[in-house]
Amino acid sequence: MSTIVEISIPADEFALGRALQSDSQLQIELERIVPTGTAVFPFFWAWGDSVGQFEAAVRAEPAIQDLTKLDSFSDGTLFRAVWNEEITGFVQGIEEANVTVMEANGTSDGWTFHLRFPAQEQMSEFQAFCQQEGITVEVHRVYSLQEMTAQQLGTLTPAQQETLVTAYEEGYFERPRNITLEELADELKISPQAVGGRLRRGYANLISGSFRSIQ
Repeated sequence: MSTIVEISIPADEFALGRALQSDSQLQIELERIVPTGTAVFPFFWAWGDSVGQFEAAVRAEPAIQDLTKLDSFSDGTLFRAVWNEEITGFVQGIEEANVTVMEANGTSDGWTFHLRFPAQEQMSEFQAFCQQEGITVEVHRVYSLQEMTAQQLGTLTPAQQETLVTAYEEGYFERPRNITLEELADELKISPQAVGGRLRRGYANLISGSFRSIQ
């Protein structure tokens, strides 16, 4: 059974975090992906007003071989990074343990990761690697994917679940959105106001379920 672990690490333990020291207001969001060698973190978003300074710092980072700006919007920029073949530090630990990054967000204050381990063996390997490399890792929560899904989905009504799942599958939560609220309403055959209401109540129930699951 796979296990999900929520951890935090200091900003300077991760190459992109070191680059974040140039701007205390910038936020980074890694795209979820299964690790594949040097493509362990190929895509990430930078959110903030001064992305240019951060981009220059990333290009100067020794762990980064190449950086490509893929798209820009008013409040964020999507980048593709190519890491050096000899990955070191936290990124190497992710790669060697065959960990899936489910969610990762960083600021100049530090990083929060939700990591999925396929088995206890990989979790132990990752912990041993971090200890050996002197990487400061703080564990906040350990849970199974089944527990998360059951607890969160159990708080939703069937209509809320249908709306949230459809919105996710159609790209409503992407940046920029792949579907508008009106188009989503047409697909669900309800009014835009009803879609908005289901989404708001669904968000509230999911958050409430998440809080209950960690108490």
